[in-house]
Amino acid sequence: MPSYRYCFLDSVDHITDFQMIESETDSQARIRADRLLGAFGCAGIEVWDCNRRVYRARKTGALRLSE
Repeated sequence: MPSYRYCFLDSVDHITDFQMIESETDSQARIRADRLLGAFGCAGIEVWDCNRRVYRARKTGALRLSE
């Protein structure tokens, strides 16, 4: 199962913390990111699979990337 890096962002997009979390698919990783964003006091979140950005979301809205 792949490990994704979840980067928690402040209001100016600096990484304040990160967690490595396993998910079976990119879609599951995105769903988990939305849940984490709602549960924590960060302004945004990014999900990475190695050097590939899978997802990015802000508290004010979400931007889905298909890279």
